[in-house]
Amino acid sequence: MQYFEIKCPCCNTILVIDRIDGKVIEERRPILEQSSGDRFKDALIKSKQQKVTIEKKFKESEKAHKKRSESLQNIFNDSLKKVNESNDKSKPLTPFDYD
Repeated sequence: MQYFEIKCPCCNTILVIDRIDGKVIEERRPILEQSSGDRFKDALIKSKQQKVTIEKKFKESEKAHKKRSESLQNIFNDSLKKVNESNDKSKPLTPFDYD
C-alpha cells in the first residue's frame, strides 16, 4: 500500500495521498449528503432519485402542454364563433388583393 486514505470529518471527502510524495492523488467527494459508505449503493440511490425527478418534470411539462393546447383551442373556438355570428360573407383578403 503506497497511499493513505484520509476522510474529512466535515464534508466526508476522502483524500487519497501518496505515501512517498505527500501529494494528493485523488479526491473522492461523497455522492450523497447522507452517504452510506458504499459508493456503488450511493450512486444507485442517486440514480433512482434523478429518475423520480425527471419523471416529475416530464409530467409537469405534459400538463403544461395540455393546458396550453386547450387554451389555444378555446381561443380558436371563440374566434370561429365570432365569425359565424357576424354573418359577414365577404371573402377574406389575400396577399394578392393588396396589389
